[in-house]
Amino acid sequence: MPAPDTHSAWIIGYGNRHRKDDGIGPYVVEQVSADLGPGCGIGLRSLHQLDPVLAEDLQGAKAILFVDATVEPLERGLRWTRVQPKQDLSACDTHHLRPEGLAGLLESLYQRSPAMWLVSVEGKDFGFGEGLSIDAREKADRASSEIVQFCLREFIDKRQ
Repeated sequence: MPAPDTHSAWIIGYGNRHRKDDGIGPYVVEQVSADLGPGCGIGLRSLHQLDPVLAEDLQGAKAILFVDATVEPLERGLRWTRVQPKQDLSACDTHHLRPEGLAGLLESLYQRSPAMWLVSVEGKDFGFGEGLSIDAREKADRASSEIVQFCLREFIDKRQ
């Protein structure tokens, strides 16, 4: 079994790239990766959905940002929410594990409670197909920029 990744900060974008705007999470991770460049020291991962197995890789994290699309109308088109650990089965459903459920796993399995945020980005078109709508791409680009600025302020500058 491979050793868990040792990044202290992670950005995890999740969603289905084959359902248009549902691919916002992976799109944002690509943009952030391009902006921060290689060797930034932040773990970046694009997933179809969150999975309990991910807890092993995240056990050493001090901070985790999750990025996902939402159908909910948002005032700025995106919203940052602190994630609180939840250790019951309601944090899981038949579609995927939610960030609070993954936080609960980290707490119960590894006695770890990293700082976590969910960056929700408003999407409009979740039909079959690839590529984001123009509106969703603009919101996702704004989210990417905010995440890069957050990382530069909170994680990268502190390494120097």
